[in-house]
Amino acid sequence: MALRESQRNQQLIRSIVRRFLNEGGLKLPPQHRRDLTPALVREASEVYRNFIRGFNDWLSGMGMQPLDPIRPTGSSTHAEKDIVDRPGATYGDIDFLVSFPVDYTSDDPTMMRKEEAVTVKKYTDLLVDYLTQVRPPEVDVDLTIGGHPLMIIVKVPSGGLAQVDTVVTHPKYSEWMKGRYTPERGIKGYVTGNLYKALGDYLVLTIGTEGVLARLKDGQRVPSTLRAGITYRSISTDFRNFFKDIADYVIEGAYEPDPLLLQYPGLDPDNVNISDLAYGIVGLARTMERAGDVDAQEMLGTILRNFVDGMEDNVARKMKKDITPEQEAKMLQLNLTQGERVRRIFGA
Repeated sequence: MALRESQRNQQLIRSIVRRFLNEGGLKLPPQHRRDLTPALVREASEVYRNFIRGFNDWLSGMGMQPLDPIRPTGSSTHAEKDIVDRPGATYGDIDFLVSFPVDYTSDDPTMMRKEEAVTVKKYTDLLVDYLTQVRPPEVDVDLTIGGHPLMIIVKVPSGGLAQVDTVVTHPKYSEWMKGRYTPERGIKGYVTGNLYKALGDYLVLTIGTEGVLARLKDGQRVPSTLRAGITYRSISTDFRNFFKDIADYVIEGAYEPDPLLLQYPGLDPDNVNISDLAYGIVGLARTMERAGDVDAQEMLGTILRNFVDGMEDNVARKMKKDITPEQEAKMLQLNLTQGERVRRIFGA
């Protein structure tokens, strides 16, 4: 009975974390929606920072550690540059990366994930208390607490409202997340995300919010669809070296790194580029082939197919949200262009 209760609690916590780590959709009423230009992102981000400062002051009065608002993330990362030379650019969301403090009591990755989940729930509950008790003037409190509380509806000085989605991280992962959640400038984030996912699916690893993570059962890596009896192992939180860290983990014993792996051991978090990501995957595949673990072209071909399929799934999901034919055509062209770009690098 106690074991089943513990499993139910862990499942609830995982559900909460999934909701808090990922954008929850658009809750801003249609009459308040407008194009998310670089100028609007700058305005909304400053209001959001001010909101977090006020929340932190309130937390300090309770003896609680503050949150660390790091920066806009996702496509919004590039807003400051876009104001200069792409002022007419538009984004799908305003996402803001925020680090929530955690006091770990264990260095076991499985226990650490549980403690992180508990922390997120605690601070989210406190955020709701702050909103309802203080009613900060820079936020539309009723709209904010009327849905996912980490999706903050801010009042921008130029007039109207904007939605800023909180992307939760923790100090252990904040440097990793600066790179992992930054898409190539001018390219939709789902493209980069699908390439990470395609690599992770092939290797049965998760390349996400907590770095590169292995889910283990009976000592074997298992996919995320399997949840019961799972333990976790952290493979890398070093964005500049995660390909090399993956090679160290999946290859048993000494190995000879391919020149491309030496050139692309990871990625530059301040200049994420799909081509660099693809070259890093090629370097990893060739290194694994040298170690006798895989056929590099088979590995790259599988990753490419999964990458393209993933992008197609994104279009299909968007179509269910009633996007315009013009928006669909742009996404299809983007998929075609980026799929061909990766195919050339893979030599597939």
